[in-house]
Amino acid sequence: MKSTGAFPWERIRGRPDRAPIVGDSQGRMRGVFFIFAVLLVIVLGRLLQLEATQGSAFREEAAKPLQRELLVPGVRGRILAADGSVLACDKETRALAVHYRWLEEPADPGWLRWMTRSQLTRSERRDERRLAEAEALVLAERRALADRVIRLTGISPEHWNEQARRVCSRVEHIRDSVNRRRRETFQQNLAVEASDQHGTFWQRTRDALFDIFRSSASNQFEPIRVAEELDYHVMVENVSQETVAAIESQPEQYPAVRLVARQRRTYPQGSLLAHVLGYQGTIDSTELEKDSSYHGETRTGRAGLELAYERALRATPGLAVEHADRSGRILSTRLEREPVVGRDLLLTITPSLQRDAETLLEQALTRRRIRSPDGPSGGGAILLLEARTGAILAIASAPTFDPNIFEGGDPSRVAQLLEAPDTPLFNRSIQMAIPPGSVFKVATAAALLQEGAVRPGQSMHCRGYLRTPDRLRCAIFRREGVGHGDVTLSDALCASCNVYFLHHAGQLGWAPIAEWAWQFGFGHPTGIDLPHEASGRLPLPRPVPDDGIDRSAELPSIGQGDLTATPIQVACLMAAVANGGRRVTPHVVRGYGLPATDNAATTPATSTGDAFKAVPAPEPIEGLSPSVLDTIRGGLVRTVTDPSGTAYSGNGQPSVSWAGKTGTAETGLDGGEHAWFAGYVPADKPRVVLVVVLEHAGNASQSAVPVARRLAERIGR
Repeated sequence: MKSTGAFPWERIRGRPDRAPIVGDSQGRMRGVFFIFAVLLVIVLGRLLQLEATQGSAFREEAAKPLQRELLVPGVRGRILAADGSVLACDKETRALAVHYRWLEEPADPGWLRWMTRSQLTRSERRDERRLAEAEALVLAERRALADRVIRLTGISPEHWNEQARRVCSRVEHIRDSVNRRRRETFQQNLAVEASDQHGTFWQRTRDALFDIFRSSASNQFEPIRVAEELDYHVMVENVSQETVAAIESQPEQYPAVRLVARQRRTYPQGSLLAHVLGYQGTIDSTELEKDSSYHGETRTGRAGLELAYERALRATPGLAVEHADRSGRILSTRLEREPVVGRDLLLTITPSLQRDAETLLEQALTRRRIRSPDGPSGGGAILLLEARTGAILAIASAPTFDPNIFEGGDPSRVAQLLEAPDTPLFNRSIQMAIPPGSVFKVATAAALLQEGAVRPGQSMHCRGYLRTPDRLRCAIFRREGVGHGDVTLSDALCASCNVYFLHHAGQLGWAPIAEWAWQFGFGHPTGIDLPHEASGRLPLPRPVPDDGIDRSAELPSIGQGDLTATPIQVACLMAAVANGGRRVTPHVVRGYGLPATDNAATTPATSTGDAFKAVPAPEPIEGLSPSVLDTIRGGLVRTVTDPSGTAYSGNGQPSVSWAGKTGTAETGLDGGEHAWFAGYVPADKPRVVLVVVLEHAGNASQSAVPVARRLAERIGR
C-alpha cells in the first residue's frame, strides 16, 4: 500500500461538518467567562449597593426582638346543679412544657448539628472527634433533662415516654398532612408548567436561560417545618408550687422547659354524677384539622355533657404577643385579644337526691356481691324524673368513676378505667339495653286494652303455665307448683301473671303490641341530651301461623326474648302512664348561662351539633284512652298495696303513696336474673317517676323493690 504521508487535510476540504472546531471552542469559553464575570460584577455591585443603602436597616432589623404569638387559655363554662352547686369548673394551674426538639426521637439532624456546632469554636468545628463528642453531650443533656423533670415532678418514666410519644405523633401528623398538601400542589404546578406550550419565542428563551442558572434542586419538592416543631408542648399538667419554684430558681438546669398557665377541669363533687358530667381528653390530629379554632393542647369533651354541650361550654382562647431577644430572654408581653368565657350549663339534677340514689345503688350492688360472690358481675342504674316534664332529678349508674382522673395526667390510671372488667365508664342508665322483664307488661296491657283483646273486668284461669309445665310459666309455678287461678288484667299486673299476658298476646299478635310499644318509646332513642344513647331492640312482627296464634308475640309480651330496653326508655313508659298519656323528652339541662343582657338565660335547651333547641313539649300519645290508663294505674297501685302484689312489703300500709311494677328478667345464667322496678310517687297525683334496675341481682321483689321503696319514701317526705 502506498504511504499517504502527512494527514490529508485536503481530503476533507469541502466537508465543513468534519472541519476542526478549535477556534470556535475557544470563543465559547471566552463567552462563558465573560458572562460569568458580568454576573459576578452584578452580584458584587448589588451587595455593595445593599450595604450602602440598606445595610444599617438590615442590621437594625436583625437587632429587633423576636416576636411570638401565644394563645391565652379561656375559662370553660361551669356545670351547675339545680341548687346552684358547682359540679364542674375550670381551675387555673401551671403546666410544664418542653420544646419539641428535646422530645423528638430520633433527634432532628439539622437541630442536632446546630446545637453541636454552637458548643464549639470555629477551629473546633473542623475536628471530627470534637464534633462527635459534642454531639454525644447534646444527646446526653436531652436524656438528663428528662430524668431531672421526672424526679422533680414525681411522674413515672412510663408517663413521660407515653406523653412524649403522643406529642411527637400529633406533630408528625400535622407536619405530614401539611407537606402532603404542599406536595400535591407542587406536583400539579410542575404538570402545568410541563404542559404549557404558550408564550412567545423570547419568553421561552428567557425561561430556558433562567433554568440554566436556577438550582437543579428547585425541581425537587422540599418539605417545610411546621410551627408545632418549633413550639413547646405540655408534658406535665398541674405542677406543684415546689416544682415551679425549683425551675424558676435554677433555669440553667431546665433548658427547653417552660411553665405555662393552664385551665384544668375539676369536678369538686368527685364521682357524683360522673356519667352525666363526662370528662375531657386532648384533641386529636384529625379534629385539629377540621376545626381551626382548636390548637394542639386543646382539651375537648369526650363523654357526657362535656361532649354533648361542647360548643356551649368551650372557651375561645385569647391571643398574646411575646417579644424576646435572640437569646430567648422574654422582654415584654402584650395581650392582643381577650379570651372568651364559655357558657354555664344549668341542670335539673337535685344533688341530695343524686347522692341518695348513688348511695342506695352502691349498697344494693354490695349486698349482691356478698350474697353471690361467685355470681356474674354487673352494675345497675337508678332514674328519677318529673313525670310531666321529663326533667331528670337524679340519674345514677354503677360502677362509677372519678372524672378528675382524666385531668390528673396519669395515663396508667386512665388505662385502668378503660380496661376494668366491670366497665365503670359505661352509662347504664341510657346505654344498658337488656330484657326489661315484667315491667314491659305495662305496655302490653295498654295494647291489649286499646285493641279490645281484653276487657278490664274479664278474667281467665292461670294454671301456672301456658301449654306445658316445663316452659312459658309463672314464677309462682316455678316456686310452688301452682298457678294464679282466675285473674283479670289488674290482677295480672299486681301479681305479675305471665300466663295471662302470654295467652292474650298470642291471640292478639305481636304487630299491634309492637306499634304501641313504639309509641311509648321502645325501639328508638328517647332523645335525652346525653351522647351515645342506646336504642334497645323491638322485634319485628312475623307471619302468623294458620292456627292464628302468634307464638313470636309470647316472650316479648312479658319482656323476654329478643326484646331489650334501657332504663331511660322504661322511665318514659312509666311517665306516660303517670302523666295521662303524654310522651316526654327526658333531659338533664334546663338552660345555659348567657351574658346578662340576654333574656334567654333560663330557656330549656338540648344540644344537637352546633345548635341549641328548646326541649320539646310533652306530646299526647295518639289514640291512648284515659280509661285504659286508669285500669293500668289501678293494677300498679295494687302491686305495692295488695298482699298478692309483687312489691308488697308485708308491713301493712306503706308510709308513702306510690305505685309501680316489678320485673325479673331471665338471662340464661344460673341465678343471674336482672331485677327491675318502675313506678311513680305519689300514686294519686304522680309527680316523680322512679326506675331501679340491678344486673344479675335475682328476684326483683327482694333486690330492686327495697331500693325503690327507700327512694319513694325519700321523695314523699
